[in-house]
Amino acid sequence: MISSLLSSVHILQFENLSGKDLFQILSFAAGKQEDLNVAVIFDNAPIPTRKNLLVELEEHCTLLRFDSVEPNPKSSDIQGMYEDPRFKEADLVLGIGGGSVLDSAKGLAMLGTNGGKLDEYLGNAPKRKIEKKNLPLVLIPTTAGTGSEVTKVGVYTSETGRKHTLGSPLMSAHTALLIGSFLDSIPPALCAATGLDALDHALESIWNKNATPITRKAAEDAAISVLTHLPPLYRAIVQRKEGRTLLQKEMLVSSTMAGIAFNMTGTAAGHAISFILSEEWHVPHGSACAFSLLEVFDWAAENQETKRSLARIAQHFHPGTTDEKNLVILLREQIATLMQEMQIPHTFKQLGVELKQEDIEALFSRCFSDPKMHNQMPPMHEDDLYTLLGSKL
Repeated sequence: MISSLLSSVHILQFENLSGKDLFQILSFAAGKQEDLNVAVIFDNAPIPTRKNLLVELEEHCTLLRFDSVEPNPKSSDIQGMYEDPRFKEADLVLGIGGGSVLDSAKGLAMLGTNGGKLDEYLGNAPKRKIEKKNLPLVLIPTTAGTGSEVTKVGVYTSETGRKHTLGSPLMSAHTALLIGSFLDSIPPALCAATGLDALDHALESIWNKNATPITRKAAEDAAISVLTHLPPLYRAIVQRKEGRTLLQKEMLVSSTMAGIAFNMTGTAAGHAISFILSEEWHVPHGSACAFSLLEVFDWAAENQETKRSLARIAQHFHPGTTDEKNLVILLREQIATLMQEMQIPHTFKQLGVELKQEDIEALFSRCFSDPKMHNQMPPMHEDDLYTLLGSKL
């Protein structure tokens, strides 16, 4: 993974990992071996590999277990874990789970050195700023999509119900561990949603005002990798094929590549839209990002630099085609066909949401208080957004 050179996070890849080897990794990250106290952040998803690894790990160190994690993690839950007296004993934070778990671990590790309340760090005019490097932090993703293991950001739902992105290089993990076997129990729908989240990360890093030639190259490679590995992995899960570990490992790498790309640029309109879908109707993050992906693709392809990037991605799959316009069309068709196969909702009715045009304007005006919306290239204004979403009624 050449793009790992663009990340400050140590990235290690495994098909399987023992508790003994994980202890050694944690010891190096924490700078100590004896009397190591590890705050483990996880959720209640049934992941046998995680359960077995923690049993092995507990033979070598003390585990302080915290499982107050929900999708779209609440700042109040993270605050509760931080204020738990056991957390004061932690030498290191270990997050094992999907994006919500990893973001929760980041928030907890940040509070461990900076103190205060998480809500005080959220919003466009926060009361507090992150000033100290977080506690040593090791992250193990159990889904291939968010890329949170290599980003400097976390997404948190404040006490007001709004979702906020909190970002600082001081929040980055020390180490990310990509373990193929951790995807053994992932269901098809979650594989689809998280995989499309990874694709969206790569594409939003391309059609982004902060993009540079280096970030575009990283994002193009990530998009190619996702489109190469996600379809066969999804089909293998649907068909319950054995021996998927190597393919799962490759998809984890793809997701991490996309995380490295958008960590440098931020995301754009699709993620700003997704936040409203999650706030209002609790749409899972990956599905919420995929909801507007094709429409934002069409909008973004009007930018010449973006069009060239999208054509380069498509040419990987269609090496005999050279016409840029046709290549962009072929890439869009490839993504649309994949989304149809995965049964991703693409209208409000398919989400089970009844809206009128005036409802769209009232609800989605909040997108424009989100900095991500202003990363979009070409720029998208209120009327543009409302027209785009109106087509999905």
